[in-house]
Amino acid sequence: MNPPSPTTTLRLAQYPADTAPLLALIREYMAWLNVDLCGRGLEKELPHFETLFSPPTGLFVLAHVDGELAGCAGLLMRHGQTAEQTAELKRVYVRPAHRGLGLGEAMVQRLMALAPTLGAHHLILDAVAPTTHAQALYRRMGFTETPPYYDNPAPGTRFFEFHLPPAPQPPQPEAPPCT
Repeated sequence: MNPPSPTTTLRLAQYPADTAPLLALIREYMAWLNVDLCGRGLEKELPHFETLFSPPTGLFVLAHVDGELAGCAGLLMRHGQTAEQTAELKRVYVRPAHRGLGLGEAMVQRLMALAPTLGAHHLILDAVAPTTHAQALYRRMGFTETPPYYDNPAPGTRFFEFHLPPAPQPPQPEAPPCT
């Protein structure tokens, strides 16, 4: 008999209830990366975390497996990047015990669907060398490599972007016929 399939759920982070476990997960992710990211602003984000990652400037999606926090993925608006409204995917991470369940892809898809609610139509991200599986996922999802969008990235960092399709416009009412 096969073991039961795990129950997976995605939801938006709710502050302050999710702040401590989410920050602990982000610190776990940073330790897993084992890459010096001191120039990427994490320490500046932490004191303002709830404000930065709440609409209209950002958000976080949490993944749970059988009620246990299994992963996270954030979206943060970036101003002054391009003429389009740009948001950066941040801290996309799935705990090793929960990899292979499609959580990373599901969280990125959810962020892609939510980005327009923040006004974003252009997504960017950086992926450091240890994230080869995530980089393959981004390519499979239609992200393309792009030049660096900040100075002095960690060695082996790749940069990706995705242009979201424009939202469908509602049908315009037909003009009355000319008489």
